[in-house]
Amino acid sequence: MIDETGTRFVVLTFKEPDADPVLVTFTVPIFETFVAHLNRTAEAAGNEHNWRMPGSPG
Repeated sequence: MIDETGTRFVVLTFKEPDADPVLVTFTVPIFETFVAHLNRTAEAAGNEHNWRMPGSPG
């Protein structure tokens, strides 16, 4: 989406069953940072060493 000033936005729609959709809007630079963060998080989630109970020895 592009607004009246020419700023570009990414709009995501989340819809759960029996709920109204929720729109989340990001400027492109923020969306790029968000996606990079999700990618790093996904990679970390796949690493077994990152899974432990909070407060347990690491």
